[in-house]
Amino acid sequence: MVIGPLTWSVLAPLAFGALCLAKDRSARWFALLGSLVPLAVGLAALGDFARHPGSDFRLLETFPWSVALGASWTVGVDGISAAMLALSGLVVAIATISGWNQQRSPRAYHALTMLLLAAMNGVFVTLDLLVFYVCWEVMLVPMLLLIGLWGGDQRRYAAMKFFVYTLAGSVLMLAMLIAMWNALPDGQRTFDLRVLTTQWKLWESTAFLGIPLAAFGFLAVLLAALVKVPAVPLHTWLPHAHVQAPTAISVILAGILLKLGVYALYRLAWPLFPAQALHWGWLIGLIGVIGILWGAWVALGQRDLKRLVAYSSVSHMGFCLLGLASLSVAGATGGMVQAVTHGLSSSLLFLLVGVIYDRAHHRNVDGFGGLAAPMPRFAWILLIACLAGAGLPGLAGFPGEVMALFGSFTAGGYFPWFAVIATLSVILSAAYLLWMLKRVAYGPLLHPEHAAFPDLDARELAMTVPLVALIVLIGVWPGPLVDALRPSCEALLTHVRGAMP
Repeated sequence: MVIGPLTWSVLAPLAFGALCLAKDRSARWFALLGSLVPLAVGLAALGDFARHPGSDFRLLETFPWSVALGASWTVGVDGISAAMLALSGLVVAIATISGWNQQRSPRAYHALTMLLLAAMNGVFVTLDLLVFYVCWEVMLVPMLLLIGLWGGDQRRYAAMKFFVYTLAGSVLMLAMLIAMWNALPDGQRTFDLRVLTTQWKLWESTAFLGIPLAAFGFLAVLLAALVKVPAVPLHTWLPHAHVQAPTAISVILAGILLKLGVYALYRLAWPLFPAQALHWGWLIGLIGVIGILWGAWVALGQRDLKRLVAYSSVSHMGFCLLGLASLSVAGATGGMVQAVTHGLSSSLLFLLVGVIYDRAHHRNVDGFGGLAAPMPRFAWILLIACLAGAGLPGLAGFPGEVMALFGSFTAGGYFPWFAVIATLSVILSAAYLLWMLKRVAYGPLLHPEHAAFPDLDARELAMTVPLVALIVLIGVWPGPLVDALRPSCEALLTHVRGAMP
């Protein structure tokens, strides 16, 4: 049996996570190596889709493990999952460098990070619904422990709130997959997503709990996804989790975990239940617009830097929902581009918040001022991160947002109005990010002791400069990423439109 690269993208973090338990000093190196494997696999696959665009699944592997259940370890990537796999490897590698000097139980800390990475990668590469659900649930455990054991003073409350919200949000998915399996004829039962996608008419005609299985299944996936995104009003766990989590875990949470909600919509909700996606698309778009404006408005009033960046994530992830719900190719592609680029810019912002927290031991926006004098490298990188978050043309935050807006403008129904309303966030995001930048980095030094703050050291540059480079590169040259994502989005929308009466 030959194990292919996608299986290794899951097995390698597990293997290196086990090695992390061997020795304190070596744990961080094993964690870094464990994250570089999926990064390399994801980049190679993404590059292949950029050079040879297509909507097909590639690097396919299948290892049956239960013929009776129709379950198997079946993996493959299209452009969307290849981008997510590369992003997960990159963000965890950056987060590992951020937590390089973790002193408290470093072996357990890095081992749990590797378990989390393996579970997330399992979601991104699997083509089996049962494996998808198992990995979706498994990743809750390491995140719960990482926040609950290494977080701040209210870490247990934040960890339990995260766990309860996300577990409750996804519990209906278990009932959905059992009902779908049971609805298939004997001898044809399977969890293969490629097969289940073709059976959408069966889900429409099958009753479950007195309603069509398609309606129940769409609701189940939608609820699980909106909790993860997180969408208003299911977002309240996120600020608590970010504030209490260590910096490196906030990076993973914002950079990857939130994207799982968007990915579930692209991989499960729209393909399996296209008629419901058509019928309820306007509602998903409305939820996206509410999140865009609400997150930006609340971010304006924040004084804690982590809470500010957390609410900005609520706002920016709303563009992913708006773009996909518009059912336009530009919108759906832009929503996925936004998911990738937000993973870069939000990770960079949380890293920079962690840098000044390490020096000042607080995150109060009004407690800084003038840091550009003692920390010029920090100030320049913070400027780039804020401008990217504000959607400045030429940086990575611009392409996804503008494509989502253009796609909504050209869609029918309520979506042109949604796009008009969502453009207000451009003003709000510039306001809260530049307001924060001015108070933290510029003006006079508010505290003389801040003049002794050291600028970014070699480790901090190693974790921030790659993100800056990618933010500039994608902003100036988004073509390869768009080319890799667009065919999969086109195929998805073609499938959904096929459900039109």
